[in-house]
Amino acid sequence: MKIFRTLLPLATLFGLPLFAMTPRAGAEDSDSVALYKKVVDSAVFIVTPLSKTSYAMGSGSLIDVEKRYIITNYHVVDEQDKIHVLFPFHLKDGSIVTDKEKYMERVEAGQALKGKVLFRDKTRDLAIVQLDKVPSTARAITLAKKSVDLGDKTFNIGSPGAVSQVFSVTDGEVRAVGMEDMIVGGGDGILRIKCKMITATNPINPGDSGGPLFNKKGEQVGVSESHSRGVSLVSRFVDVEEVHAFLREQKISYKDGSGTQFTPQSTVPKQGSGETPKAKDGTGATPPAGPTPEIEKAATQLLQRANLFKNNDDDRPAYVAKLKDVVAKFPGTAAAKEAKKILDSLK
Repeated sequence: MKIFRTLLPLATLFGLPLFAMTPRAGAEDSDSVALYKKVVDSAVFIVTPLSKTSYAMGSGSLIDVEKRYIITNYHVVDEQDKIHVLFPFHLKDGSIVTDKEKYMERVEAGQALKGKVLFRDKTRDLAIVQLDKVPSTARAITLAKKSVDLGDKTFNIGSPGAVSQVFSVTDGEVRAVGMEDMIVGGGDGILRIKCKMITATNPINPGDSGGPLFNKKGEQVGVSESHSRGVSLVSRFVDVEEVHAFLREQKISYKDGSGTQFTPQSTVPKQGSGETPKAKDGTGATPPAGPTPEIEKAATQLLQRANLFKNNDDDRPAYVAKLKDVVAKFPGTAAAKEAKKILDSLK
């Protein structure tokens, strides 16, 4: 995320000349150029209005065209409900306009897409946004089904605030994958992030936050996590497995760029919901079936995540909130019963 106090002129704000930033790939690496072209129309530039003269800028990626879902960082949208979103726009020759000032002119003219923030997870620094519409050029990115391996080649697309261009690309390699416990930000914007993260050598900058990290197949494997004030070769990205878990917890159905439909299983009807299961012969009600194994697994995973926050008093609000999520979202499961028991003990 990058914050600016005024919209224009951006060149003056940055103290930089306007210059073109192109993918780090030459004629000797045409595959990388093709990969960038494959993924860039899934990337978005996000402008979050904080006041009449203050804007936060970040990045994101489209994960479902039909439902118009965007994944980004929580700290990019913060607690704002409405944001501005822009996809790359193309010239007649097919080239992409990268001049940030041109995109900000669209925001100022009211021509940016409108985004509504649906869900947030501060402890993963993730947010899901739904757009009012998407352009015909937009493509949903494919979410990798599992995490990366050490040494894997990775690329990321973002819009760093330190330069005057958007939708730039960097490459790197995975250095580590594992749980991280980070305190980032400052003042009222401090976040405690506790989740599985990728450490890679891709240099990222404020403004890249929320953008996609992707592999050589063009699958998104992470979400850029940029809190540093300068470019660093120790960059962190929220792992795609955390993205999948977040979507499951929010019971979001979506279809990504591979055409794969992800549909969370529903739980059994709640008592008092008015839903009365019938016997096969129609003679009367039968007891509802128990939660499916998939639901039990999802509930257990959410309880395990809640337990990451149980041993620190500063994490108590997050711990309680996640226990309540288990009870509310997965009623009737063993994990929900355990979460209810813990909540009762904390009273």
